[in-house]
Order: sequence, then structure tokens, then C-alpha cells
Amino acid sequence: MTWRTATTQPAAWHEKAARRAGPRTHKGVVRLAAVAGAVLAAVLTSGCGPSKPAAPAATGPHDLDASCRSTKTDAGMEVTLAVSPCPAKGGGSAGQASVTVKDAAGKAVEGAKVEVNSEMPNMKMKGGKQSAGAKGDGYESKLVLGMPGDWRISVVVTPASGQASTTVFNVKAE
Repeated sequence: MTWRTATTQPAAWHEKAARRAGPRTHKGVVRLAAVAGAVLAAVLTSGCGPSKPAAPAATGPHDLDASCRSTKTDAGMEVTLAVSPCPAKGGGSAGQASVTVKDAAGKAVEGAKVEVNSEMPNMKMKGGKQSAGAKGDGYESKLVLGMPGDWRISVVVTPASGQASTTVFNVKAE
């Protein structure tokens, strides 16, 4: 079997094809090439200017203080989240979430079911649900953050008597 390429065609064939195409086709190709070149140049140089400041994180400000603790009130309960190691670590290594729950009178809520759920909203990534076990006046669970970045930690508290409440904390993992 023989393969035919443009170089094996007789010169007369190329001349006939050029005459059939006419003079306007050549001008159109040149104009198209000029426009394509201008667009390509614009695209390539658009990223070369001074960099813009990064957009704020979608999860908002980070809630933990310098000691990696934060307290919020929801549905009449005061929920405190403490994360260790401090600062929180991403990358899949297990950390720890300590949760204390107090009622409106400031008394520790005992016997509640506590879940710690982590998610990375910017990446649409769930970190999983962890049940927190009772420890001292509070509750503890594992906290696994799959990668560095902005995480949303939801603490769901269901007291022995009463409605479940969800308190959300924004955490930055290194």
C-alpha cells in the first residue's frame, strides 16, 4: 500500500487547487492568522502583570485564637472547641478536638451525644464524622484534616433531654 502526501503530488495539482481557492481565501487566512496571533499575545501577557492580593477565604475569618480555642453560643448552649496540635495540622495526621458544652446557667452538660464533623468547603471535601467520647468535664474526638487550608468544623451536640444544636467553627490547618 502506498501513502500519498502533499509532497508527492505533482506541482500542477497544487496550482489548480490555489486557483480554485481564489485570491480572497489567501487574504482571509492572513487576516485569521493576525487575529489569532493578537488573541494569543493577549492571553500570554495577561498573567504577567503585578499579582493581585488573594481573595478572602470562602469560610470567613478563622475562629480559633492563638491557643487554638474558640467559644460560641448556640441554642442556649456554650460550646468550646480546642484543637491540638496547635496550630491545626493538615495532611491526614490525626489531631484531637476537645469540646466542652455548658448550659445557659454555665453548668457542664453531661451525657450528651457529641459529633465532630470536618469539611473543606473550598474543595467540597468531607473529613468525616467523629463521635466524641466523654472525658472529664467535656468530650474528645479525633480530628483528621486531609490537607492544609481552610476547614469548617461542625460540633453537633444532642443533650440527653432537648434539641440537637450545631455550632460551626472555621479553622486554618497548616
